[in-house]
Amino acid sequence: MADLTDTDLSRFDLDAPLAELTTNGQQGTLKQFLSQGRTQREIARKGFHGLSNLFATPDSVAAQMEKIIAEVGGDGFIIAGPLTRRYITEATGGRTPALQKRERARTEYSHAQFRDHMMAI
Repeated sequence: MADLTDTDLSRFDLDAPLAELTTNGQQGTLKQFLSQGRTQREIARKGFHGLSNLFATPDSVAAQMEKIIAEVGGDGFIIAGPLTRRYITEATGGRTPALQKRERARTEYSHAQFRDHMMAI
């Protein structure tokens, strides 16, 4: 929550009601977090914007992601964790092949430059 909203939440008690907060970070995300509870603990228990069920086997996560992609579009990835090498490896190591099997993630690229790949989406 602190990372997304660029707000130091460590200065607040987990079980005390949060005061009115402002941010230079993702203001909509902060507003959504604050609408899910009065304390940090309540907000954390509500999950990640409705994505809290995306934790299971790579194949079952890919199936859930496929439904989301069919409804709202996307490139096959929903990153809702810390952007560390370990997290990215765990998130993509099993899910990418499962999504590729469902034709929801690329198996190859048709352009030489990253910019051209992004423009082709």
